[in-house]
Amino acid sequence: MCSISFWMCLVMTICTWNKTIGCTWMKTLPRSPSMFQVFSNNTIMMLKKMGHEVSREPQITFPDNQYRQVNNFKADEQIAFISQTLNAIKKLFSSGKYESTAWDQKGVDKFMNDLYRQTSELDQCLKALKTRLSKSVKRVNKKMSLHFKFLKHYLKREEYSASGWEDIRTVVLAHLQRLDTTSSK
Repeated sequence: MCSISFWMCLVMTICTWNKTIGCTWMKTLPRSPSMFQVFSNNTIMMLKKMGHEVSREPQITFPDNQYRQVNNFKADEQIAFISQTLNAIKKLFSSGKYESTAWDQKGVDKFMNDLYRQTSELDQCLKALKTRLSKSVKRVNKKMSLHFKFLKHYLKREEYSASGWEDIRTVVLAHLQRLDTTSSK
């Protein structure tokens, strides 16, 4: 009887292990950043280096309201939001139509590689967490999806010009910085 209880307990522990460990990519050890924070800081620094100061204000509204709502989400819902937003950023930059910019191609490639690594790791976390999103989370994600569709159409309207890309870079930089602060809460 004791061995059956032991094995039942062991099986239950193994089955729930992944859920209790959570997303190790996002976890921090005392006095050290998580792997997400390391890559997040890298992508922010690379994006800053890619561009230059823009003299005019971009014609793009930043979705501050969605980020305020994300602060009230559970940890796994925040991971889902961060993952979706980074995937949208990756998709936006995957067009590869930035010949008009003076961006260093090696810097762009490094930025894209780090972005790809972040999205892959977060997608694995979401699979492990098996998160069910609430209606409010789905609503915020839908609004963010519409925001990124606007960004894509904005680039097309600007004909992928250097100034259009600079506007997008500025907005994406703001996104990355907000995601970084969201992840550290």
